[in-house]
Amino acid sequence: MIHLDDGSISINGKLVFVSLKRFRDKVCEEKVCFICAEESSEPTKEHIVPDWILKRFSLYNQKIQLPNGTLLPYRQYVLPCCMSCNQLLSRELEAPISKAFKAGFEGVEDFLMKGNRSALFVWLALIFVKMHCKDNSLPLNRDHRENTESIAKELEYDWGLMHHIYCLARASFSEAIIQPEALGSLCIFSLKVDPDAREHFDIGSITFANTFSIRIGDVGIIACFGDGGAVQSKLHQLFLNRIEGKLNFFQFRELLAHFACCRFHLKNPPYFSSLFDIDKSEVTIVCTQIDEEPDFHKIDHSILGKLMKLVLYDSPKDFVEIPNYEQRLLDGDVGFLFDENGVFISHSD
Repeated sequence: MIHLDDGSISINGKLVFVSLKRFRDKVCEEKVCFICAEESSEPTKEHIVPDWILKRFSLYNQKIQLPNGTLLPYRQYVLPCCMSCNQLLSRELEAPISKAFKAGFEGVEDFLMKGNRSALFVWLALIFVKMHCKDNSLPLNRDHRENTESIAKELEYDWGLMHHIYCLARASFSEAIIQPEALGSLCIFSLKVDPDAREHFDIGSITFANTFSIRIGDVGIIACFGDGGAVQSKLHQLFLNRIEGKLNFFQFRELLAHFACCRFHLKNPPYFSSLFDIDKSEVTIVCTQIDEEPDFHKIDHSILGKLMKLVLYDSPKDFVEIPNYEQRLLDGDVGFLFDENGVFISHSD
């Protein structure tokens, strides 16, 4: 085991641990391969949204909306990656996960039942952290006449918080053993597929709450990073167990707001570290709880309202008949999941 000057650790010629300094100064600056964190003699490009998704939904010439409100074609939404790492990701993650999604909600559910929760979580972490690293190379103001910093710098991304997610994201390369608690919250939902409605692919990222969602066909997944599973447990106690059918677009997006709001209100998130076994040449990502039980601040419904506004845009206002809708939405007083009696509003076929 070799300790590099920047704090990274190499075992048998492989960087099994990338230090925060190397992550911030080289990976986030796109100076090295995103996965192995080394300079490569065979550089390629890694699509931030996996290639099989781009093909399935014909997205190459479509555009993603960036945090600064501008649009970027998916075909240009890439990071540097060497050929061998690209092939590794395809073999270890993209191939089995794309196969599961091809079989729809039941396929993904079966994938998880067979013990692949860690693989799915790592895949979600990979997309999430790639999106944020890309923001470090994109100017906040796309007008080249204006001298502005990158999106990441202007919005003050905390690379320290992002570092743990990066360690998870490259676990296929580092062959790290991941403690279950280090994975965080992850829930899958069955979504209503309406051929006349919105596109059947969607991603949502709420940076300050380390919360991410992805919709692929009839499958919706929401993950929280760095919470040790506390958010999933809390929301299950509150209402997740009352969801008894397929979700429409607004309901799934509302859930994203609830997950992010709950994550934001977590008082005592755990902290994470990587441990090394020299004899076995192993690295383990561990989670250490600060307290025996997670603790949450009292929910500020105005924060939930702002999150609802963020994730729903203005789309529902043409479909709802609620007096003072926009103000009530911001007050956290509008929901699409349950009726006034707390019964789930079903949109199942």
